[in-house]
Amino acid sequence: MSTLLGIYREPECSPGRHLSNDSLLIEQIARELSARGASVRLLHAEEALAERPDVDLVFSMCQGPAALEGLLDWSRRGARIVNDPAAALNTYRDHLPTLLANAAVPYPATRLLDTAAALDADLVVDRPMWLKRGDLHASVSSDVQRVETAAQLRAGLADFVARGVDHVALQEHRPGTEIKFYGVAGRTFFHWFVTNDAGSPAPSTPALQDLAERAAAAAGLGIFGGDVIVGPTGDLTLIDLNDWPSFAPCREAASEAIADFLMRRVDAAWNRGLVSSAHEGAL
Repeated sequence: MSTLLGIYREPECSPGRHLSNDSLLIEQIARELSARGASVRLLHAEEALAERPDVDLVFSMCQGPAALEGLLDWSRRGARIVNDPAAALNTYRDHLPTLLANAAVPYPATRLLDTAAALDADLVVDRPMWLKRGDLHASVSSDVQRVETAAQLRAGLADFVARGVDHVALQEHRPGTEIKFYGVAGRTFFHWFVTNDAGSPAPSTPALQDLAERAAAAAGLGIFGGDVIVGPTGDLTLIDLNDWPSFAPCREAASEAIADFLMRRVDAAWNRGLVSSAHEGAL
């Protein structure tokens, strides 16, 4: 019997409704895995890292730096973890722009700034920009702020300084229709919907999925989500990439696809050399 361990997202990384949505997702995945004959445990990060049980696969929703550092150490000692903690760290905004540029994934121009130093600098804002925390993606709404004037930028920087956020990303605004997507690697699951319709041309699902899969592959993610802007001419620009989103609008179907993905990972580990190259490519 396959044994798997699921690790809940840290509460501080799941504010508001996200806390219940994240829990509902991982618990639904556990039920799907059990229905496929696996033995599944669910633990919180501190419990899992203290115990480090011997299992075939760990699936972790952790996003905070402390938990990811612990998972990195566990991974170096041989644990198989989805998403790989290094991939989760790749979604931090101090890593993501370079990764996406190297993979030729369209992404807005982004500057990483020391928050306190930027507050003392004479920064010019001559067009709409987005000020975002420079490490993990948004935990609270104020982690992403639209700024259109130097005064708004200074106020946003002061807020981040007060909250102890050492680095921020100042990102170019891209006009257009905003789309949120959820996916599982290998083109096994993809769901998207419009969150802010600016009248851009309707996007092609294959084109959206291709962009999302290329971005996820660049970061090393198997389970992912994010946001795309469809420009006035139909051009696509990725503006955010997340590991282990909550899949709230499509939780049931996503849970089945994620459970299948995880079981394929276990199968591949048990049958090294017997799994076809096509199968490995889907993993």
